[in-house]
Amino acid sequence: MKYTVFILVLIAFIACRQGDTEYSNEELVNPESVLAYEENDTLAIKSIPGGLAEWLSFYRKIDTRFKLSNFKASGVSLHMGSLPEAISKGNENSFKDLFVYSPDSTKYLDLISYNYLREKDTLIPGDPDQQVVLADLRKKSKSQLMYFGPSQLAEFADWTSNNSFMIGITSRTDSGTDLNAEIMFFHLKDSLYTNFRLDHPISMDSILMTQHNFLDFYFINRQFNVQ
Repeated sequence: MKYTVFILVLIAFIACRQGDTEYSNEELVNPESVLAYEENDTLAIKSIPGGLAEWLSFYRKIDTRFKLSNFKASGVSLHMGSLPEAISKGNENSFKDLFVYSPDSTKYLDLISYNYLREKDTLIPGDPDQQVVLADLRKKSKSQLMYFGPSQLAEFADWTSNNSFMIGITSRTDSGTDLNAEIMFFHLKDSLYTNFRLDHPISMDSILMTQHNFLDFYFINRQFNVQ
């Protein structure tokens, strides 16, 4: 899968397999443990955050095997490197209430201002590409975390602490008949991320039976009209 996360170093961690670990109460995921996962380990999380819960529920109606336990670690963690400045379309302020903010509200993730237009409570799909923005309000910086073409989509984001978050991504296979799904876990303190990929593809025929992709569905549930 081709996605643009700017990589400096590929780090392979050789460590013991996931076990019971201790970490601070405010963290839903133990980052030290995630960064030491071996291949095919599953993500251990204290509680399921809202975006992930809705994502799993949405796709489980299409595929009963779309469960967190079927997302497997790649066995490596990658370095994020130096991220470029985000591309601005000048409309970002109209989406402020739809950004995904960190628990302390000092950072946010923006999945929609690049590829949607907004007219009050109506969202209009615009650009076929998508930019995922990581913004730091204290540093007054907006960085391009990812940039996707039409065959890929970041569909939800959840913060798991003030310095860690996860993003759910779907991407069409080369044949165009199926969809792959993965969860990427980012840990800003170490500038590392780890991906967990669903162990099977989802049939596009099943997905086409739904009227909207998950990102549209997410906002429709929040009383938005998505054209």
